Amino acid sequence: MNNWTEAEIAFRCQRLSVRMEQLAQNLTLMGSLSAQNVEGETVLAILRENKAFLELTAIDLDIDSAFELAQMQRQLSQWHIHWDEIWNSNISHQEISALCLIWANRIQEMSIVLV
Repeated sequence: MNNWTEAEIAFRCQRLSVRMEQLAQNLTLMGSLSAQNVEGETVLAILRENKAFLELTAIDLDIDSAFELAQMQRQLSQWHIHWDEIWNSNISHQEISALCLIWANRIQEMSIVLV
């Protein structure tokens, strides 16, 4: 049994294309906030949400696309585990920002196929 939050259940009930667009928007937001050096807890909350959203999206994709999302989730999990160390490095902020924006673009590319 999954222990999904109400927000995760609501997300899961959306059409796949809508979920992918929301995920891309969340990753873009995470990338933007990372570049702006906002409070680390704010970015961490979005990171946690993105991890769940990636899982709830990947389950409805073909195996190759699901694998890509799983790799994104894996990197988010690595950041999550080492968050305090990572967030205290300005270089890491820029790396997080750049990678999140790349992921957002990739997810948007994937969603075009679904429309």
